[in-house]
Amino acid sequence: MTDVWDDRLLWYARAVRAMRSKPETDPGSWLFQANIHGTRDGRQHPEWNNCPHGGWFFLPWHRAYLLCFEAIVRRVVRDELNGPDDWSLPYWNYTRVTNGDPDSPESRACRRLPGAFLTPDWPDDETGGNPLFLAAGPEGRDRDAAGGMSIGWPEVNPHRAMQAPHFTGVTQFGSADTGDRLIHLNGGGSGLLEMQPHNLLHGFVGGVMSQFFSPQDPVFWLHHANIDRLWAAWLTHPGHHNPTDAAWLGATHSFRNAQGERVGLRTQDLLSEQQLGYSYESLTEGVGLKPPERLVALLAAGVDPPAGELVATTGPTDLGPETLTVPLTPEPGARASALPEAASPQSPSRAVLTVAGVHADTPPGTNYRVFVGARPDHAEDLDPEGPYFIGHLHFFGAVGGRAHHGHGGAELTFRFDITDHLTELRRLGRWDGEGIPPVVVTPAPLGPPPDAEEAALRTVMPTLPPGSRPRIGSVSLITT
Repeated sequence: MTDVWDDRLLWYARAVRAMRSKPETDPGSWLFQANIHGTRDGRQHPEWNNCPHGGWFFLPWHRAYLLCFEAIVRRVVRDELNGPDDWSLPYWNYTRVTNGDPDSPESRACRRLPGAFLTPDWPDDETGGNPLFLAAGPEGRDRDAAGGMSIGWPEVNPHRAMQAPHFTGVTQFGSADTGDRLIHLNGGGSGLLEMQPHNLLHGFVGGVMSQFFSPQDPVFWLHHANIDRLWAAWLTHPGHHNPTDAAWLGATHSFRNAQGERVGLRTQDLLSEQQLGYSYESLTEGVGLKPPERLVALLAAGVDPPAGELVATTGPTDLGPETLTVPLTPEPGARASALPEAASPQSPSRAVLTVAGVHADTPPGTNYRVFVGARPDHAEDLDPEGPYFIGHLHFFGAVGGRAHHGHGGAELTFRFDITDHLTELRRLGRWDGEGIPPVVVTPAPLGPPPDAEEAALRTVMPTLPPGSRPRIGSVSLITT
């Protein structure tokens, strides 16, 4: 959705304004609904701070959340505002590509915040007061996103997730098996869809959206509607199936309905959007484009890698708005042959890069791309479709001074199996097996401003808010 004031968005804005006027204790209020996901201060309440991330309940829980929220907004639109009785929640299709070109002006426009979220004014010339608008800042949105910049295509392309053959698993579509536990901390068990585009989009919008009280930003609901749509689209593939485990199917997710009554929705009742009474305009548009063949496996951050030999490490490193090289120091006593052995196709050994202690004091408004072996002063080496790219770092759930019930303030860990990556670099003659290839970290470039005409080939680096201080605690390389 890119229309500045689509009719559904106008009614949505009116409903948001009405819900914000209600006390936080009212289940139909804006804050009560947002607090179900997470609060700013971690206050105790049995119905708040309940969002699951990093596990296989991520998708069904958020589908139930959207379903109940949509019903509440529809009741407000119909009964309190005398609006249409068939109002439905729109989705923000930031994964849409026009004419097969993710760099076309139309494609880039889809990756900007929808127009109604970028203006403080109403369409009837009323100045100010638009509840869909949040100003730039930690309590609003990142200034680049708020200024109409676009998130990069490599950060939202969902192809890897959409082609994953299985639902369950960190390297699969729908996140790790967490039994009957709802894991609240984003990180270790996140599957491919949750990592990208979900987490990276949260980080791009920044501000409120990069923290666990993100539903206070009205664009949260349109973002998650698109994530829900991608789940529905993934299931259209004949080989893709939801889990059949009793622990997953039988889990009950508790919310409030349009009348304010407590309701429990089981996962097994949430498997089909059509059975729930809604459908999406398209399940084929915006489902990703095939990335390069060479892919680096993201390992479960919450699981220790197999015991191995520590090859190289580095200590704390502050990140910023520029490309940064993180040279790894060889571990004393480490075998010089350990890394080239792992990069040999005939060897069963693996090379694992761990980036730990990822954290920021306030939302940095950007994600970071990680490269191994790249030359930081060569732009072609920093191409996310090139041989040096290994993955992303994000800060969703890793902002602030302390964690609240597992929400926010935590440090995230990212682990990458770079074995095949190193093998490919040797094959291409870009690493001779000597020494430790440098780790290069760069902010994810943004798209051009909305009024730029020449911007097809131009990228803009994000501006980091003062005091955000994004950083990593350590980087280590082991061979197993």
